[in-house]
Amino acid sequence: MKRALLGQFAGMSCVWLLLGIGLASGEPASVVGNGVKPRFLFEQGPLVMTADALRDANGSFSLAQLPNPEPKCKVELKGAVTPLTRRMWKIALDDVERNQVENEAGRMYFGAGSRYGDRVYTRDISIAGVLGVNRFYPKVMLSSLRVTRDVRRNLGYRVSAPHVIPEIKVPWEVIAKEDKEVMLKYKTNSYTRATDDVVWLWAADDLFTIHPELADWKWMLENGEHFFKVFYEPWFDPTDGLFRGQPLFHDITNSAYPDGMEIADCVLLKALSTNCLYYRGMLAMANACEKSGRPAAEKQRWMDRASTLKVAIQKEFTQPDGTLAYYKDRHGEIMPNREILGTAFAGLFGIVAGGSAKAAFADYPMTDKGIPLFSPFIPGNTGPHNTASWPFCDTFFLWGKEVADAGDHTAQNAALLGRSLGTAFAPKKKKGNNEKDWEAGLGSFHEKIPLPSGLIDGSGHQLWSAAALLNVCIRAGLLSEKSKQNIRN
Repeated sequence: MKRALLGQFAGMSCVWLLLGIGLASGEPASVVGNGVKPRFLFEQGPLVMTADALRDANGSFSLAQLPNPEPKCKVELKGAVTPLTRRMWKIALDDVERNQVENEAGRMYFGAGSRYGDRVYTRDISIAGVLGVNRFYPKVMLSSLRVTRDVRRNLGYRVSAPHVIPEIKVPWEVIAKEDKEVMLKYKTNSYTRATDDVVWLWAADDLFTIHPELADWKWMLENGEHFFKVFYEPWFDPTDGLFRGQPLFHDITNSAYPDGMEIADCVLLKALSTNCLYYRGMLAMANACEKSGRPAAEKQRWMDRASTLKVAIQKEFTQPDGTLAYYKDRHGEIMPNREILGTAFAGLFGIVAGGSAKAAFADYPMTDKGIPLFSPFIPGNTGPHNTASWPFCDTFFLWGKEVADAGDHTAQNAALLGRSLGTAFAPKKKKGNNEKDWEAGLGSFHEKIPLPSGLIDGSGHQLWSAAALLNVCIRAGLLSEKSKQNIRN
């Protein structure tokens, strides 16, 4: 029965909010007075999470060393929860709230982390939303999604000179020599650096399903139609039924690609993760058609498109051993390395199911320092978008793995997230004249973990890292229905 419910969520929204999942095999046998094991305890190799401390191969911290913030959102955890878990929950809410920023027009939205200020990143906002921020900060999330649509519409295909892609027939307009000039004026990058933009539809669908009291399905549908027509359809390749565009969150020409790839190479490829998001976005559009009272035929057209894309994803990315490839390059060659988010989304959305899902997740490496972004790492290149683990990616992978194997990986997930509070930090980088220090110190959820060192690195108070902790607590069934009255709007 549990497996059926998990599979049902894979294609739709919010069933996961209702599930209370059992304990992970990695937990020790400690119990509280009524015989119930407290959440979360974990011990596997050097990674040990106790009731009031966490240690790993690099370092440790105790509950007494952590800050004890008082977030505005007063939702509390229920049941047999350890003191450390309760503190991590409060820190996660506080980190989310620290990322609320306001633009010049007085509109509130979520930033991405302490390093990034008031920049507008659709992917960070959307991913944080579906991980849990949608549930607890719905009005700010709705405002955030509206801001992303307005900013992206306004910018259109105005780009910096290096970001014109002639192969895509759209009205390119060069407005700057470098993309930092675009960012300075518009608070976001050229569209060529945001070809994973479709992720917002998943976030909007999830938000409106959880909070029907503020749902604006007509706004979502009309924006979805506009963005498909103007920004998404030009990137579709009818020869194989896939969408071109960068893999979700991997900055183009960064370390997530083989050495020597140029901007056009990075966006003319077809990524597993982004195509999975197009599939989820089409399901969202079908749902919006129904909720907006559109004719049934319109909903069916979106469902049919989703079904066709699902078949194309299965055909083009499934390798002989059942694992899923990272991307298909602009020349039609498969990049066989497995990628954490593409695998996770294929499982979460039901693109692979049953034995196919188990094969997709089989033998993906999981270490006590985090789950690698790739298996194996991309050859000839290093850096945080390759030889690293990111806490939010760990969370999506373990969430998807739960769908695939009907298990419970929440304790392991919580322990890996706990590490990012700061068991041991990477050496500080030299700051530029206009850059803030990346590191917020012990006691906030951090951005990334380079591997194999496992030292904590990147921006503190990172939005999607904090949101990942909300997600693991929700998946573990640690929230009561009455907590909704304390949700911060």
